[in-house]
Amino acid sequence: MSAVTASIPDSIIVAGGSATRMGGLDKAMLPLGLSGKALLADVINSCPGKVFIVGYPREIHNDSNNLVTWIPDLNPSGGPAAGIWSGLSHVTSDYVFISAADQTLSGETVSNLIAAAIGNEGSWAIRTDGSGQPLCACVRTELLRELLVSTQGINQSPLHLLSRLKMIGVNVNPDQVVDFDTWQDVAKAVKGSGAMDQITQMWMARVATLLDVDQHEMLTSELLDLTREVAHGIERKSAPLTTFLLGYAAGKDSLKHDEIHQLIETVSNAVAEWQIVD
Repeated sequence: MSAVTASIPDSIIVAGGSATRMGGLDKAMLPLGLSGKALLADVINSCPGKVFIVGYPREIHNDSNNLVTWIPDLNPSGGPAAGIWSGLSHVTSDYVFISAADQTLSGETVSNLIAAAIGNEGSWAIRTDGSGQPLCACVRTELLRELLVSTQGINQSPLHLLSRLKMIGVNVNPDQVVDFDTWQDVAKAVKGSGAMDQITQMWMARVATLLDVDQHEMLTSELLDLTREVAHGIERKSAPLTTFLLGYAAGKDSLKHDEIHQLIETVSNAVAEWQIVD
């Protein structure tokens, strides 16, 4: 194998997928990153070189100095290897770092993978079960192109493809590279964090997905305030029943955001009236 220049690798972040096991929720935007930000934000900030994100654009803050380019997925239903192929034509570095958008990632992990890859065919993080993580890997670009060119990565297993190379395994802290493929993964992470606000936010996202409603239309803080008012001003068991009736009324009449807000104020005023003692 010819010598390879140890230039800073470009990066490909695979941010497509339909997340069918999570009801279509955009996993990349879950606020479960190591910094408390969206997973995708942490991945962007940890990736080296020019960063090519394959998938539809999201509004996200980029704290890094890297140039970030959104790339359309040429085969949206073709799987992550097809996403890698979509981004690969834009890569100009000798090595390329590959990541999923829906996992935790740290700069330390990325640096260790790059150091192990340079001079070799590639490196990848080792999962807790001992297998390699193909979406947390640094690979020699020309070899990756050779692997993908015949199929363009469509319906190909990234693990199977990269297993054809002499990949260097890099052990990482299991908490540093965490995949979020199911709601069980999310529940484990938020329970482990102990952050009550995060638990509430993720549970509301889960329920909103189950009920097919837009989580961002929920007046979470106002509803929590009303629940407390009813529990303290009337009685505890009336609190959940009150918010249920409010939601039922909002759905029955197809109320808009401002109308629901007004409905909450109406019920809140009723609580205050109930507490008046002659």
